[in-house]
Amino acid sequence: MKISEFAARHQVTAKMLRHYDEIGVLKPSAIDPVTGYRHYEEHQGAVLNWVLILKNLGFPLAEIGKIVSSPVSSAEMVKLLRRKRIEIVAGMNEQLQKKYLIDRLIQMVEQEEFRMEHLSGLLDMEQDSVHELKKNMPNMEVFLESALEIVSGSGEADEIALLRFDIRHFKAINDRHGFETGDKVILACYELIRQCLERTGCKSSTGRAHGDEFVACIQAAQPVVERLAAAILDSLENLDYRALGCAEAIGGRIGYLYAEKRRIGNIRRMIENSIDAVNEAARQDEMYAVYSEAFA
Repeated sequence: MKISEFAARHQVTAKMLRHYDEIGVLKPSAIDPVTGYRHYEEHQGAVLNWVLILKNLGFPLAEIGKIVSSPVSSAEMVKLLRRKRIEIVAGMNEQLQKKYLIDRLIQMVEQEEFRMEHLSGLLDMEQDSVHELKKNMPNMEVFLESALEIVSGSGEADEIALLRFDIRHFKAINDRHGFETGDKVILACYELIRQCLERTGCKSSTGRAHGDEFVACIQAAQPVVERLAAAILDSLENLDYRALGCAEAIGGRIGYLYAEKRRIGNIRRMIENSIDAVNEAARQDEMYAVYSEAFA
């Protein structure tokens, strides 16, 4: 069928189809040598649908072209989609923070005349904002997918570590200072862990396991992991929690497992084993402990 018919049938423009042809995303089945008119087959509609879906999800056209022009297995497609979902969730968290800052700014400007010196309190978020950010922290499902991404992208001899963090005395914080303060402490601890992981420069991800526990996955050798654990504990110990409404010191325990990629078994099992790692740290009355050198 002609390009105009194909475009109308799939509710796109002929201009878009010509662009897709020029950049190699969707080539016509034939081009008339005399008129230069492009022709398309009915089955190409399925390819166009995939192009539009992936474009709407934020995949760049160059990547879309590679996906639709060569055979892609279901496993590879799932991997690509999971990676995009992780990007979207991370972007949602960032955009939520910006939204709440904008809301506060609007509120301040509406209540009184706009003056630059009044913006110093803009970063003091309301409890609704804290609750929403806490709710949108990466959960275990998102963390598992990002951990899978790290492991699958590592070489067979690369070392992978799984860490679990337990915030000590957190129940007492909720009991003494209330859940609003507890939420702020949880957000602060998550941000400290995230920043420490980022400073290593290694591939890593983190998420909230439940309650006052966090998990992290990092591609790094054991000495790096030990320095990371020490840095996180130091950050947790030395943060001034009084600014969050908590008058007492907060610490934590870390248990971690590590192994070369070729020795790693089931990732869900390694997450389960990390509970034993943190319990071992508690049993030894240590700040952090290695429970095992294998995930299998």
